[in-house]
Amino acid sequence: MSIHNYAEHSQFGDIIKRMHNGEVSGSNMYYVLAWIAREKGYDDLFDALMKNAAEDSLHGGMYGAMLGKAKAGEEDFWHMVVNFYRLESQAGPQLQEMADKVRAAGEEVLARCIESTIDEESEHARRLEDVFKSRGISWQQYPCRVTEPS
Repeated sequence: MSIHNYAEHSQFGDIIKRMHNGEVSGSNMYYVLAWIAREKGYDDLFDALMKNAAEDSLHGGMYGAMLGKAKAGEEDFWHMVVNFYRLESQAGPQLQEMADKVRAAGEEVLARCIESTIDEESEHARRLEDVFKSRGISWQQYPCRVTEPS
């Protein structure tokens, strides 16, 4: 049994929504605090906050699935994953363009922050591509289309 769209048939849909919002917001704040902790040199706190953030992100994903976010049908599911792959694989040049724009406006710190994400975005695409290869999935077979969450 899948938990996808569980809330639709549960008397506790409002609780699931609150849990989703709380976990997503909490995860985001943990990541914010982690960045500040890193800047301050609190490596032990950074590590703890990062672990908490990742776990709360996963909790948010569970409640999001219960709310029917994303698609669970096989074909639509892979379309969504492929769409993420396409976004990640194309992010580098777009991010560099943004960094160049903000740098030209005198925002060097912001430009460096944007640039610091480029390699990781490329790595996100590589990880997904590795999965496609290991599963024999040709991501090119999926036409470009927007798959909206239900």
